[in-house]
Amino acid sequence: MSKEQTGKDLVDLFQKTCDEHGKLFIPDSPRQDEIAKSLVRYFDYDELKLAVDIFVRNGDGTVLVFDFALRSRDLIERSKFEEDSKKRFKQIVEQTRLKMEQN
Repeated sequence: MSKEQTGKDLVDLFQKTCDEHGKLFIPDSPRQDEIAKSLVRYFDYDELKLAVDIFVRNGDGTVLVFDFALRSRDLIERSKFEEDSKKRFKQIVEQTRLKMEQN
């Protein structure tokens, strides 16, 4: 990211992601603002983006930043694993394509 992300950016990301997935985002100020600020300070923002998407996509109820914060470490680890798996798969596909072109 080209600029330093803020807690407000993260809250806006929650709202946008909820809109994209048809989920209900419940504003929880001022608690969510402090939690979001802490999350942005502690985690890489790009990793947070992936974790927020997983959290919202897989949630079956309303979305609260506080609920995300309770599971954030596990969600970020999961999102890293999924991204690594996608990259490995793409590498395998590319290697296979190159071998097929050589034959």
